[in-house]
Amino acid sequence: MRDIFIEKFEKDIQNRSRAKRVLIALDQLINVLFWNGSQDETVSSHIARRIDSGKANYIDVFVCKALRLIENKHCKKSIGE
Repeated sequence: MRDIFIEKFEKDIQNRSRAKRVLIALDQLINVLFWNGSQDETVSSHIARRIDSGKANYIDVFVCKALRLIENKHCKKSIGE
């Protein structure tokens, strides 16, 4: 099991710049602070799951719509991040 985590860590470092990894870490921090979500999940992933389960509020929907300006269907694509 430990080898899986080491491989994931090494692959992440190869595929993402330090700046992108810092932004993801900040995104995860915001998810914990403002959405009371998991420290291992981004805001957009958390919101997408809330929308799918019918538990989203107007702020969730607004944030997801705003993120569409950056990337079409960003919230859906981010599930699991």
